[in-house]
Amino acid sequence: MEKCVIIYQIDEEYIEEITSFFNFYALKEKANIEFYKVKWDEKIKPEISKFNKAIILSLLGKREIKTHKEISHFLTKHKIFQINPFSCSFKADDKYFTISKLKKNGISVPESLIIKKGEKDNIETKIEEFLDKKKLSFFYIQPNFGTEGRETYFFSKEEFKKDKNYIIDIIKNILQSQSVIIKEKRGNVYFYKEEEKGYRNITFRIFIWQFNSKIENNYGFAEVSKDEKSFITSPEKGGKIISFSEGLKNIYYNENGSFKRLVLTEEEIKFIKSETIKLYKCFNKGAKEQLLLCGIDFLLEYNGKKVFPLFLEINPRPAGINRCTEIV
Repeated sequence: MEKCVIIYQIDEEYIEEITSFFNFYALKEKANIEFYKVKWDEKIKPEISKFNKAIILSLLGKREIKTHKEISHFLTKHKIFQINPFSCSFKADDKYFTISKLKKNGISVPESLIIKKGEKDNIETKIEEFLDKKKLSFFYIQPNFGTEGRETYFFSKEEFKKDKNYIIDIIKNILQSQSVIIKEKRGNVYFYKEEEKGYRNITFRIFIWQFNSKIENNYGFAEVSKDEKSFITSPEKGGKIISFSEGLKNIYYNENGSFKRLVLTEEEIKFIKSETIKLYKCFNKGAKEQLLLCGIDFLLEYNGKKVFPLFLEINPRPAGINRCTEIV
């Protein structure tokens, strides 16, 4: 029996739920693995030798990436196999790298522009050229590294024209600590329930893990924005988490300003799941160490005949595993 340790710093109750969830999953699937939790500090060192594998989750936000690197180095030194090692996790954390790699391999992603840390000149020109060249009406501004909607902003092209200085100041403020990604706004499928107001933006997260030879991606959830005027679905921006099934049962597509109910078939859901596996394999292709646990965020688009996922980012230390439910 393999023993896998979940190493964390914060949210012990959350980690307890995840540990129980994975142990239930392993029992259900008759997987030869057991899960344990250990908080990251100096006391972990004597315990580490009894584990075969490790997962790194729930680290303090300000030093999240640096701490992941430290833990990963420690595990490598002790020859513990890592489910989400630092080398590939760092690449997944890099939104622009991830989107660029996926796009080159034919995966549907938004158009994007990187403004590197330290750049101060020609920001206005770069954004104007990007919006014009890609014919974009709306766009997001995000730190290139970072999760869960932190420091994420949404603007229209018209807003940029009217208040360039304000928007450029936002970018320059982020650039003091890291690079900025400008990302195209996509998605024409929205969440609506009669007892709630407005057609709201919705994003989906599917979890993928591979603890042995089997790739599992039958679990996820959805996030909906707080109202129809909000374009960011993260709970940190007022959004809420709902089950994957509730999300799929209440979606509508916007066709020339008119909203129509969208009912996904079993085949369409299987297609979405197969596309996440395709993305997973694409991201890991050529990597010395592979990312064997992640959360994949995507929107849905409907072209009148076919529904397909548009992928936004990969989360190497995904939140919300305790919220996930089976999709089909």
